[in-house]
Amino acid sequence: MALEKAHSGSKKMTFGENRDLDRVVSAPALSGKVKRVNVKHTRFKAACVRNGTSITEVINQLVDGWLKESE
Repeated sequence: MALEKAHSGSKKMTFGENRDLDRVVSAPALSGKVKRVNVKHTRFKAACVRNGTSITEVINQLVDGWLKESE
């Protein structure tokens, strides 16, 4: 997604010039404890992007499914 400066035709932005910052960057919704997972599989990351989901959402779904089977 390319964003342009509001006051010129240049596509380069400097710090603080993005008027759509709230739309582009949003704080993640955290619930429970946060754990770090190193995901090295670029195919997995690309599939998450193609499906419009985050890696966190997919991992949470996988863990929830595993817990249902294991309990």
